[in-house]
Amino acid sequence: FTTFGSESLYMKRIQNRVAGSRIALPVTAVYALLVCLINHLVGQSLWLQLLLLAVSTLLMVQLNNINALIRIYSRMVSCSFLVLMSMVTFIFPGLEQSLAALCFIVFLLILCYAYQNPRAAGAVFYAFLFVGVASIFSVQILYFVPLFWIVLAFNLLAFSGRTFIASLMGLICPYWFLLLWFGLSGEMDWYSAHFMALADFYEPLDLSLWTVHQLVSFLFIILLTLISAVHFFNTSYKDKIRTRMIFEMLLVIAVFTAVLMVLQPTLYDPFVRILIISASPLVGHYLALSESRLSNITFIGMLLCVLGLTIWNLWI
Repeated sequence: FTTFGSESLYMKRIQNRVAGSRIALPVTAVYALLVCLINHLVGQSLWLQLLLLAVSTLLMVQLNNINALIRIYSRMVSCSFLVLMSMVTFIFPGLEQSLAALCFIVFLLILCYAYQNPRAAGAVFYAFLFVGVASIFSVQILYFVPLFWIVLAFNLLAFSGRTFIASLMGLICPYWFLLLWFGLSGEMDWYSAHFMALADFYEPLDLSLWTVHQLVSFLFIILLTLISAVHFFNTSYKDKIRTRMIFEMLLVIAVFTAVLMVLQPTLYDPFVRILIISASPLVGHYLALSESRLSNITFIGMLLCVLGLTIWNLWI
């Protein structure tokens, strides 16, 4: 009888043991490395993709640490990011999208410094500078700019005439340098072709353009986000106001990204990365701070599902 009780307690605490473990991130990193190798990314693409994934993971660690997204010691934000990125193995070859995703993480990291500071023109300039750089690799990220102004005003409470001008200057700055480059090389047509892609809408709402792998992976990420969002709103009173504002900002970006993916299915690859980046802190928050019997069962179910989906996606 005592043995049964001990085993039940041990099973109940699996989630919390993993969430608070100091080896969780190294183990997850090894797992992600194995997935990349199994996915037969050969030549320069392999090592460059691994480097970008490693840097992105370290930046997610910084995003968690600097903003204290989780009240306890836990690497679940970066672990969730790595596991979900490893799950959608079919997007790995998109090198330009990986660079854009890296810039998006840097944008979030810098933008949070502007919290409650309408005079933080410097932080806003550098944050939007990385949005501009990201748009060079994936111009459709410019769809998010109006949303970024909204979260800057209502979630970060830092919108003002000064920060608005700073954001515009940051967006334009990378294109000033390109203007000089293309002006000297006589390839100014690049600009028109680049920005005309913003007006291209192919088969909106036609999810038949997605493969079964893409659709199932998308629905699984949405399910994780919904479960995590419900938990966050039920327990957000325990977090600081600044933390709540940042999580609400990430949730708004995740919802907006999901809607854009449905409206423009051909942009699955660049947008699913942004969806994972936005959803990972929410998922990490849920995994680290929930401790009910149901959450432990859900944690085990999530692990089994994500492992199954990863193996299934590797067959593409």
